[in-house]
Amino acid sequence: VQSWKDRTYQGKIKKTMVVVVLSEPLMKNYLEQEFVAQFKARGVEGVASSKAISAELARDKEAALAFVKGQGFGTVLVARVVNQRYSDRSQGGGVGYMPTAYGGGWDGIYYDSFVAVGLPVSQYSVDILTIQMNVYDLQEGKMIFSAVSNTRAEGAKEKVVAPFVETMVKELAGVKLL
Repeated sequence: VQSWKDRTYQGKIKKTMVVVVLSEPLMKNYLEQEFVAQFKARGVEGVASSKAISAELARDKEAALAFVKGQGFGTVLVARVVNQRYSDRSQGGGVGYMPTAYGGGWDGIYYDSFVAVGLPVSQYSVDILTIQMNVYDLQEGKMIFSAVSNTRAEGAKEKVVAPFVETMVKELAGVKLL
């Protein structure tokens, strides 16, 4: 939807801690691992917070920050869902016409009338997740990048993880942070 970069920042992301703020541990881990994998493909070292920081340490902001700095991280990427809404969708439906003597031979199609037939309708819900991603420089102590995405999750949410992360990583590359 939108992105912002601190225009005064001239550095690049080298070693970053990836933090996804979610109450679902499996999805949190999955998202963090996808960021790490896509960073690695671009030559950037990323570490998932779920693998590096204990839940107890994560509760203490100052201790977590000291740990991250002590491990040599230059940046921290934080992604979180800021809004979730649902949209109902329907597909198909309407009316189709078919001859009444449909199986009765070629001649029956022209001599008989047609009947209206309802076509099936399928309905489903779509989750629309508004996700904010911020990148912070630990040395300067400030945010250097922010992006907001509206991501549609049709079916399993796992299916949108890779495309979402790919989009965010491309945004970071587009502003020359990678």
